[in-house]
Amino acid sequence: MPNESIQARAVVIIVAVFLALVAVHVRWGRDDADTDADQAGPRLSHIQVAEEEPAQAVDVDSPLSGTELSELMDGRVRLLVQGETNERRATAIQLAFMAGDVREQQGLLQLGTARRKALEEALLKGLLDDDPTVADKCRGALLSVWRLADSSAARRQVHRGISALEAGDWDLALRSLNDVEKLTARIPPELHRLKAEVYLATGLPRQAIDECDLALKDEPRQFMAHYALAKACLRLDEVDKAREFIGIALAICPRLPEAQRLLAEMPDAPAE
Repeated sequence: MPNESIQARAVVIIVAVFLALVAVHVRWGRDDADTDADQAGPRLSHIQVAEEEPAQAVDVDSPLSGTELSELMDGRVRLLVQGETNERRATAIQLAFMAGDVREQQGLLQLGTARRKALEEALLKGLLDDDPTVADKCRGALLSVWRLADSSAARRQVHRGISALEAGDWDLALRSLNDVEKLTARIPPELHRLKAEVYLATGLPRQAIDECDLALKDEPRQFMAHYALAKACLRLDEVDKAREFIGIALAICPRLPEAQRLLAEMPDAPAE
């Protein structure tokens, strides 16, 4: 009996110990699983954050170096001239934004003379593009490039003059545009064309012709100056000359609605 009792107690102890070990194993397993689960979220979250950090770390407002800017512009010029239709369109839109945005204009001003001329040549070629979006965006970009000055003060005066011109405030427009010449060594060809528009609006076609001549001396393919010359010639009843200048403007920029309308409104040439 004593032996049986000892054996029974031993069995109970062994079973108890076994169950205790099982319970501990299960608990530890659950704790490990819980720990893994707790760590899984932060670890995955950390990985996700780590994947996003490069994008967050990029400072889009940091200025490009001269070399980076030149390489970027060389690539855009190449795409605008040689790219597929979708590449030319996207590039023309980018350049139009860059030329028209005050913050981006500083980059264009930092381009050397050769690269700036290359950009202008590419935009001039873009005026003849079969895609109307490319042609229209190149037109806007080119006019913006032509009216850029060398200082922020001069650019502010240009914009002030343009705003006054659009509002019909001719005196303010002319004063603002004249002030640009006092603020910068480089007189943009578009500045002279804008002054010609003021003179045309105030009934001074001869002065408008003088300003157009100055614009074309600096940039012979300033198509808007040819258009302004045509209007000035019409005011002086020089219809043949007006037709000639309209023809030049449309040869450079075929999608020039102002020139097309003016040509349609011209009186027919007298019969010989």
